[in-house]
Order: sequence, then structure tokens, then C-alpha cells
Amino acid sequence: MKVQRTLPPSAAPVEWRDLIQGLLGLMRPRATIHRLEGEFREYFGVKHVWFVSSGKAALSLILQALHGLSGRQKVVVPGYTCFSVPSAVVRARLSVVLCDVNPSSLDLEFDQLTHMADSTVLCVLATHLLGIGNDVPRIVDLCRQRGIFVVEDVAQAFGGDREGRPFGTMGDVSFLSFGRGKNITCGSGGAILSNDDRIGEAITREYAQLSEESMLGMLKNWLEVAAMQLLIHPGLYWLPAGLPFLKLGETKFDTEFPVTRMDAIRAGLLRRWKERLARSTENRVAHAEQVLKSLGPTPVQTIKPSWRGHSVYLRLPVLMRSRQEKESLCRMSREQGLGVSSMYPSSVQQIAELRETLSSQSVPQSTMIADRLVTLPTHELLSTHDLERVCGAVQGIQHAAEVGSARSSEVQAKPCSTSELPQNN
Repeated sequence: MKVQRTLPPSAAPVEWRDLIQGLLGLMRPRATIHRLEGEFREYFGVKHVWFVSSGKAALSLILQALHGLSGRQKVVVPGYTCFSVPSAVVRARLSVVLCDVNPSSLDLEFDQLTHMADSTVLCVLATHLLGIGNDVPRIVDLCRQRGIFVVEDVAQAFGGDREGRPFGTMGDVSFLSFGRGKNITCGSGGAILSNDDRIGEAITREYAQLSEESMLGMLKNWLEVAAMQLLIHPGLYWLPAGLPFLKLGETKFDTEFPVTRMDAIRAGLLRRWKERLARSTENRVAHAEQVLKSLGPTPVQTIKPSWRGHSVYLRLPVLMRSRQEKESLCRMSREQGLGVSSMYPSSVQQIAELRETLSSQSVPQSTMIADRLVTLPTHELLSTHDLERVCGAVQGIQHAAEVGSARSSEVQAKPCSTSELPQNN
């Protein structure tokens, strides 16, 4: 454990007044939740809003409702995405089908999607990974002709929009996440949005069967948020980052997660969500632009949306030139507390619990992304000096690799002198 300024890879700070609002939510639980529902309906311009215990709970509930409407079994997901996505599919007792990902934009590979979108597919997940906008309208145009639902994954992109339409309003149904490290947080929580009355009725039926969070669960979550509020700041983050048993940033495939309604404490913690979201988005976009400008022309590949819109850059994704460069940068980040993350450890195809089932599916670009992708922090706790240090680390790794490659080429090209030739005895 090293005491030093340590940047969290992502952060969604809360303030003491948010914690107080969380507890006040208990005094008027129904009014607190109804107020939040109304604010989200207005912000997104949708008819139907439900709040649940997490983003993956939201997705699982959506899939169960859609399956009840269609009866189809297959769910197309990106080959590289959060492990919570396939875990929600499995929990809903549906089949995971992988579509490869374009490494320059993180869009689904459309040609592959066109071939796999047949009458057995229930829905396609259009994921705004890391806050970078996916080309949802193009996916909708394809799927609508074939009776396939489009589920918009906005778990990492709350606050982004395309031509004035917020992410989450372009598919048939969408979900958000308020987990730690997302754009805004209440510890854990999720939301479902839809403008479709038929889907709305199906989700309402599923939602009516959900249990309420226990008082113990509410208070446990509140205490975790309070602890995060203290320790997430760079001056103290070295402490939780140095405790292996906390498993910060660990990616797990877990199908045994709770699916409950959101409680009043979590809803209260989101009381100032508009103000917090505006501040978060402004800082993330400004920091991402600053990093992109600082890196300038560089051998690393920065990832950008395939169309013009307002991405929110939960983290800034960068493709290093090799797995070795990625590992070197992540090692440097751990030593210097730079908040650079390797993101997900593998493609979905390589998840141990799914490997046998998905072995015949081909997602080579997703595998390459898993090998080479790093994410740079963009959150509001970063200083200008922090951003300079992060950019300097990326450029330093690149320079070291180039010097090493040049030296290797010189050694290979250097002719042998007479003394270096083997001698006959």
C-alpha cells in the first residue's frame, strides 16, 4: 500500500446534502419515488419509467417482459461489453448471441448483425459503451423490419444525446444504471424507460411481482455511499485501492443478483440528479477533449462515435498497439496512482462460464479490443496536473516501445564482424 495521490478510474461524487436527502426519503417514500419518476419522464420525454435495484436488474426485467411478448429466445449483445449484460441474459433464461464490435467506434459490426438478425432473435442490445454514442437509429431500422426489439443500454451514457434526442429514447426500451462509478450514483440502482405502451404493460406486469428492498439493505447501501463519499477523493483513494479484499474494479460474471424495486433512500440520494449530471457531463467532456488534444498525433488509437453527437465519455477509451504496451501502462498507473484501467479482462466469448456455449461464435475484433484497450479517467475529481500526468504516461510508454523496436531493428540489421563469425577448430 503506497500513500500517494491516487486517481479512481471513474468517480461519481456525492455530497453530504445528498446523503441527508437519502435519509429524508424514508419520511415520504412514495412521494420521493413518484417525484423521481416524473422528473425522468419529463427529461427523456417518455411515458413509462420504472426504478429498480440495479442496471442488470433493469435489463433482466426488460428481457423477461419482451420474451413474454414475443416468445423468441436469442439476445444479441456486443462481443465486448460489461459482464453484467450476459449475466442478465442468462438470469432471464435466454440465449446469448454475440455480434462483433467495430474497434474505431465501438458500434456493432453492422454486416454481421444483418446476417444474424433472423426470426429467432428476440432483441438486440445497442450499447453506448463508456459513454460513446452507438448508431442506434441504424440498428432500429434493421430490426423493425424483422420484428426484433432494440434495447438501448445507457448504463454508461446518461446525459448523452444525438441531435437533441437523449440516449435512451431511440430504441424500443432502454435502461440506466446508478452504480458506483457511473455518471451519477446512488450506490446501486437502475431505471427502465419506454414510450411503447405494449412494452410498458408487459414491464408493469413484471414489475408488480418485484419485492421491496429490506431496511437492512437500504441502510447498508447508504453506509457504503457515505464511505465512498469520503474515500473516493484522490487524496484518500490510495487506502481502498491498496486493500485487495475490496476487489475494486473487479469484473465478475454473476447471475445471482437481486431484482427488487428501488427504495426511498436510493431515490432520495438522487434528489439532485439533474445538477450532479450536468456537472459530471461538463467535466467528463472537457477532460476528454483536453486529453485528446494533448495526445495529438500518436500511434495509439482513440475511439470516437461514427456519427456526430454528444458523447459523455464515462472514461476515455484508447487502443494501445499491443497487449504488452497495455500491460506496461497499467503497471505504471498502479505504481503512480494514475487511474488508468484495463476495463474488462476479456471478450464475452472468453468468460469462463460461457466459453463452452459460445465457442463457435466468432468475435475476433472484440478479443483484440480486450487485449489492447485501456481507459483514461475523465471524472470531475481530476486536476489539470493529473491529466498531464496521465497523458505523459501514455506518451512515455509509446516512446519506450518505439525506442525498443528501433534498437531491436538495429541489432537485427547489424552485420557480423569477422570476430563474431564462428571459428572452425
